[in-house]
Formats: sequence, structure tokens, C-alpha cells
Amino acid sequence: MSGLERLRGLREERLRRTVALCAKAHPFYRGRFEEEGIDPEGIRTLADLEKLPLTQKSDFMDDPASFSLDPALAGDLSFEERTLWNIAYTTGTTSGRPSPFFNTTHDQYHIMMQARACNEAEGLRPGDSIANLYPLSPMPLGGYLCCVRSAEIMGLPSVSALTGRPHPDYPVRRNLDEAVDVVEAAGVTVIWGVPSFVRRFLRHARERGARLDRVRMVLTTGEAVSAGLREEYMDHLRHFGAKDPQVRARYAATEMQGGLVQCCNEALPHNIVPELYYLEVVDPETGRRVPEGGEGNIALTHLHRRGTIFLRYLIGDLIALRLEECPHCGRLGERIVAPPRRTGDLVKVKGMLINPEAIFEPLSADRGIREYQLVIRKREAGDPDSMDEFIVRIEADESERERLAGEVPAMVQRAVMVTPRVEFAAEGEIHDPMENVKARRLVDLRAK
Repeated sequence: MSGLERLRGLREERLRRTVALCAKAHPFYRGRFEEEGIDPEGIRTLADLEKLPLTQKSDFMDDPASFSLDPALAGDLSFEERTLWNIAYTTGTTSGRPSPFFNTTHDQYHIMMQARACNEAEGLRPGDSIANLYPLSPMPLGGYLCCVRSAEIMGLPSVSALTGRPHPDYPVRRNLDEAVDVVEAAGVTVIWGVPSFVRRFLRHARERGARLDRVRMVLTTGEAVSAGLREEYMDHLRHFGAKDPQVRARYAATEMQGGLVQCCNEALPHNIVPELYYLEVVDPETGRRVPEGGEGNIALTHLHRRGTIFLRYLIGDLIALRLEECPHCGRLGERIVAPPRRTGDLVKVKGMLINPEAIFEPLSADRGIREYQLVIRKREAGDPDSMDEFIVRIEADESERERLAGEVPAMVQRAVMVTPRVEFAAEGEIHDPMENVKARRLVDLRAK
């Protein structure tokens, strides 16, 4: 039996058990099966999943608790399967509060095993130590927890920078200088965080002359990493003394409690735990799968969870995948063959449909730009019929501003055929990593 056949057999065995549990003890899917007249016994194979409607993020946001198994109804669950271990949080609810994502002990153990598999594939090894640059947020975020779990399961020391927005009642967070001091003193080998903050951290550490001579790897998740940003990371690592700098950018989501990883600098991110979740690429209108390698919306189906469970859940990205072995490490799983992009990212400006990602790449690659943001607004506020204004806001040193004012409009025009106006912002005005985890790169202020 081939590896693909063994994997399909394991996935389908787990899928049948998951669907049966959902039909019996999962409030949302139990209701959906009844409403749609779906017989859970008819979901036997991965192909049968197409019989199920897609699950929207709004379904989850409306009632997150209904997506967790009710252990009182499940009957035959073990102690580990029915016991709540922790809660992570993901996208906001309709009430404005973050949505809880429940993990049982069973889930936590498998998340830890997933973390070990992912980190071993990425190249972490005995003797490494990790700097956790994710902020200390008011609720447990997936990225922060992932660092902690990875260090625990691999037996590696770690240090948390504990950055984030200061709070007068809870003086536990550090500013950027203090974070650099902590990481420098720990002598870490791996720096892990949100790409935009890792960039700011490395630049600041370099400007201060910090000694990060053991750092050999940057590991990121939470935002896309452009080719220019990847090269900037490599340059910083070489500056600090790395002989063979390594950069790993994950495609991850809280709903995965892990993500698709790179096994070397040149690798495409791939799913190395395909026994835990199944990834489809679908047409969001029909729910039908697109041909393998074609672009569509990514849908996630959990195969072996007991807390929060999703079946055909739309994560919110356009992507192209192939189920195949990685040519670098030989692991079997879905591989990303076209860069993920958020659905709805294409915007119309001055009558032109543009892809902001085409602008982000060259702006990210310019070492003179500390932070950037695209702003679209009406020239006359409150008048929906007035002309669009397209602005690139930039944070940069005074010595770079004249050059950037001349180069950026032409750079953007080449990328999207629309010429912007450039505005310069004070430090921390565009993105303060102590207040927000991710930078807000596109702001559309036009009336909807």
C-alpha cells in the first residue's frame, strides 16, 4: 500500500468518527444535519465531504460555543477527550468580542505533537533556544501559545519578550528596548514572531549594537513575508554573525493550532500533519472543489479534534494546493503552489481594480521604509461622488524622505497603474506593535 493510500485510509477513518460525534454531540452541526436532511452515515470518504455545505466564519462568530462538542451527549469520550484544557481566541464575534476556540486535553496533546513535527521539519534542533516575540495580549493568541508549546514539547529553553500595550493596573509588559535586552541576555538562536514586529525588532537591535551572535533562524507567522523582507531578515542574521541564516514563514491560522511550514529556505509551505486536518480548495458559491493546483477558497475540516470542530470551514484566503510529497524532505501533505491572499483584497481606485499585495512587496523591500500603509479616501469627505484619493503613508528617517518622495509614486504606478500621493508619518503613528499584533496595511475610508 502506498503512502498516499495509507494517508487516505487514516483520514477517512478519522473523518467518519468526527462526523458521527458532530451529529450526536455538536450543537451547530447536529442542527445543520437536521435542517439540510443530511445523513451522517453518508459521509464516509473525503469525496463525500462535498455533500456538506460550507461553514462560514459568520456561523462561528454568531455562536462560538455551539462549535464545541458537548461531552454529556458524546457518551464514549475518554477523560482526555472530554476535559477542557485551554481556550485560544480567534476572529471577533458579532458582539465585538473575540471568539473562543476550545481545546480539550486530547486536543492539547495532539497540538503539542504537531508542534514537535512542525519544528523538526523547520530545522529546530537540540541546543536551540527560542525568543517569543509575540505580544502579551489580553487573551491567549495562537502565535504566543504556539511558541510556548513548541519549546515545551521539544525540551528547549525559551524567553518571552512580553511586549504589548502598557496597562497601568498590570505593569507586566516590556517596551522595545527592554525586549532587546531580554533577548540579548538569553543568547537565543531562534527569533519567532509576527513578521512586521520581527523586522522592527531586528532593525532596532542592530541600530543599538546588540549582540545576537547566536541567532541563526527567524521563524514567522501571522502575516505574509515578501521576498524583500525575507532577504532583509537574512541580511540582519548575517550581520549578527550567522554563517547559514535560515528563515521560515508559516501559513497558519488559529483554527489549525499550527500551520503549513517550510522545511528549508527554498521550500513551499506544506501540511506535515495531514492526519489532523484536511484542506480543500473550493468555489465558495457552489461548495465544489476546484481542480488540484487551481486557485480557490481554502476550507478546513478537522479530523481528530474534540473541542472546537469545523467541517468545511472557510478560513478566508484564496490559495492553490497540491497533495504531494515535498521535493526537499519527502513529507506527504498539501503543499501551497500559489501564494495565499485574502479574499476581497482587490480594490477599485480611480476606476482601476488593483491588488494591494503588488504594492506591499516593493515597499517592504525598501530598507529606507520603516513602516507603510495604503489609505484610500474621498477627496471631499462625505461626498461619495468625489474623486478617490490614493495615499501611501510612510515612516522613514528624515534623510530618506526626499528620495522616497520621488521614488515611491513611480514604484507604485509600475505595480498597479495608479499613482499615489506620499505622506510621511511620525514614528509609531502607522503601527505601534505595543498596541496591535499586526500592522494594518490597507485602510479604505470611502463610504461603503
